[in-house]
Amino acid sequence: MRPRRSEPHSGFTLLEMLAVIFIIAILATMMTSVVGAGRRQARQTDCKSNLRQMGVAILVYRGEHNGANPPWLSSLYPDYLDDKRVFICRSDKKNGVGVIRPADLPSQVTEHDVYNLFPDVIDNKSRDNSRPTSQNTNVLANSYFYEFSDAVCAWDPNKSKHVLDRKWWEVKEEQLRFGDPDNGGGVDSAIPAPYSQSKLPIVRCYHHHGESRIPAYANRAAKIGKTITQERIAINVAYAGNIYVGPLWWEGMLEPGEAPIKP
Repeated sequence: MRPRRSEPHSGFTLLEMLAVIFIIAILATMMTSVVGAGRRQARQTDCKSNLRQMGVAILVYRGEHNGANPPWLSSLYPDYLDDKRVFICRSDKKNGVGVIRPADLPSQVTEHDVYNLFPDVIDNKSRDNSRPTSQNTNVLANSYFYEFSDAVCAWDPNKSKHVLDRKWWEVKEEQLRFGDPDNGGGVDSAIPAPYSQSKLPIVRCYHHHGESRIPAYANRAAKIGKTITQERIAINVAYAGNIYVGPLWWEGMLEPGEAPIKP
């Protein structure tokens, strides 16, 4: 009787198993990156939708109040914005009940950096003990920075015109109409130029600052030296009502023709 031949081994070798595991790990990493990017994009899209509604509401408010802007974003509820969810950014780790400028926001090298978090412009329940009576306390959560608020402004870009206890909206209206040393050709000129209403922000969202980067000037010194770097982002509603993504230091936005040429 002949001995039975052993059947050929049909399993995987250790090397083959390791190769399969390695490929699966690479695919898993790629999928995680794609899913993460998709989530970030979805949050930014949702935020832009909120800001677009705010921009329209502010324009309508301005049209019904002889050109005046609302004293606070919460003032828009419920006559101009009837959904409180519009006030919350999905990237806000505090869900609208913390500081308007996140604590992990990189420090900006500016003359008013000492006021980096700007607590006086907070318009949510996190400051219930010091909330101004002009705010709408029915709005408990708000993620957005309102540049034209009724809060006393702790800084003034035009130091020569500084007046004690001016409000944010007063300082920003002046900045819009007369410009400041940071604007365009005004950096190298003794006579600053007015800002475009499509550029100067009225509402800002800082909660996406770690999600993307764009070419921009980091600060005044970089703008004077024409040093363009990849800067973190903020999503903005301009005074004119348009939505745009800009750098944290919005004055550092590149003008047409300044963007670096792609290879």
